[in-house]
Amino acid sequence: MSENIKKDLAQAKKNYQSKKYEDAKDLYESLYMDHPEAFTIWDKRFYSWALYQLYVKNPEDETELFEAVDTITQLVPQEDLSKKDGVCAYTLSMMKLLDHLYKNNDYENILIWADKLNPDYLSSKTSSFKTSDGRDVKIASNKEKYYNWVSKSLQEVEDYDECLAVSKEALEKLNNFTNNGDIWFKWRIARSCRELGEYDEAIEYLKDIYKFKKDWYIQWEIAENYFFKGEEDKSLEYAVSAALSHGDSDKKIKLYSLLEDLLEEDEPEIALKHSYLIYSIRLHNEWNIDESLEEKIADAGLDTENTEYWKIEKELKGYWKDLKFKTQQPNYGTIKRIMPHGKTGFIKRDDGEDFFFNRFEFKGDPNKYREGIKVSFYLEEGYDKKKDEIKLNAVNIYDI
Repeated sequence: MSENIKKDLAQAKKNYQSKKYEDAKDLYESLYMDHPEAFTIWDKRFYSWALYQLYVKNPEDETELFEAVDTITQLVPQEDLSKKDGVCAYTLSMMKLLDHLYKNNDYENILIWADKLNPDYLSSKTSSFKTSDGRDVKIASNKEKYYNWVSKSLQEVEDYDECLAVSKEALEKLNNFTNNGDIWFKWRIARSCRELGEYDEAIEYLKDIYKFKKDWYIQWEIAENYFFKGEEDKSLEYAVSAALSHGDSDKKIKLYSLLEDLLEEDEPEIALKHSYLIYSIRLHNEWNIDESLEEKIADAGLDTENTEYWKIEKELKGYWKDLKFKTQQPNYGTIKRIMPHGKTGFIKRDDGEDFFFNRFEFKGDPNKYREGIKVSFYLEEGYDKKKDEIKLNAVNIYDI
């Protein structure tokens, strides 16, 4: 190697250390084009960090970002940071690029670039910070971010076999999850299983999710899987539970459509009322309405200008409740205790047995919500996190 090249490499390094990143990049770029063999691993690292500072750290141009990360991945290898703290230009640049692509919903490019990362080399270490209002916010590890980005992208491009495999791998290899990360991986497994016709496995994962996440759309997905299995009674059971659970009506249109399908043969009038509910929600929100739905509502002689969908929903709630609890007799008891935060408590049934309840299950007069009042209620399976067991909880509670 000539003395001039050595001198120029030393100057490029000095430029970088002086934070003259543009000068360092220009000199490294020129030298690497003509004399790549002259670069030591340290020269390549400084060249990589100069590119990172200029085009990756705070990217302004996507093309420059792609080109910079591509060059960095050719200059330096991905280091194994799974068991040690450290910084690696390769890893940091790739994570920045994947984060950029994820925020822009560019799922196909995520899968192309993620293939250049070895997840086994990524750190499992989480971090946290305190917000201005004193809340602790936990930030996912690089390994969790990688699996989240890849599994989500595979789901979006409808590669369900691979999404299933990657999501299961994530649950196997990750010990710490943030923001219910493990639940999202299980949900993607369930979604993939449904698309692949593995309905029993999908239901198993969804029921596991529902222990921790009591959202209506989990019940809806369980109902859908039972419907695809041909178990319509089970599907109806979960569908009406989802319909009665808290959630925005305009987001439940697919659920109401499922209920319509389930009821069409035995309860055509009730099925039609579900069609009318869907029609009114769409009309209220000024959404497109399918021509066949429009004709069905008009042929039935229903008001095609009705946007007050909540009135139709209120009528249907009584029917949903009858369906949900048709195999149960109501229970009677007294609110024994309400926790200090007011959100949960216990009801003592008249026979002396206690049942846990959530505040949102109290459907009676809110002014009467207090300890000592007599109530009627039904029972539904719930999950006790502390004891890790299924228990019966009080639901659909009314003061009497």
